Amino acid sequence: MSNNIASDARFSRAQKELVAFVAGAIIPEDPPRGMPGANSPQILQDILHTSERQSLELCEYVEAVSKEVAGCNFQDLDKAQMRELTNHLADSNAQEVQGFVGLVVQCYYRDDRVLAALGLEARAPFPQGYEVAAGDWELLDTVKRRPPFYRAVER
Repeated sequence: MSNNIASDARFSRAQKELVAFVAGAIIPEDPPRGMPGANSPQILQDILHTSERQSLELCEYVEAVSKEVAGCNFQDLDKAQMRELTNHLADSNAQEVQGFVGLVVQCYYRDDRVLAALGLEARAPFPQGYEVAAGDWELLDTVKRRPPFYRAVER
């Protein structure tokens, strides 16, 4: 009997490497600014756990593109083929790629190290809240005077 929980083995080693490669290509590490890459272990774990579906869809898509572009699986690509694959993904408007980019950005900017490197306090906004500069409420007057553009609900 195995001691693994079913969710522990959701991704194969190859799939984790593929997701890490693409995440790192989207947001690479920037050591001079103290910014980790999106392929750092903590951020990668967040990506894999936040949306298994998007990560698995990306894996399927990248494997298909690898076979199309280089004629082999992702794991068998050499450095030149990986650069070609990266360029292909960067130019792609595929739903799998676009959705994964959003997932990577979401997970990246909630990492405490990233927030600290940006000079932000790594904490929840509530209950302490954040100061919001007082604005000019007269800016809303135009909106208040505008006639309704919605359909009224019948009672």
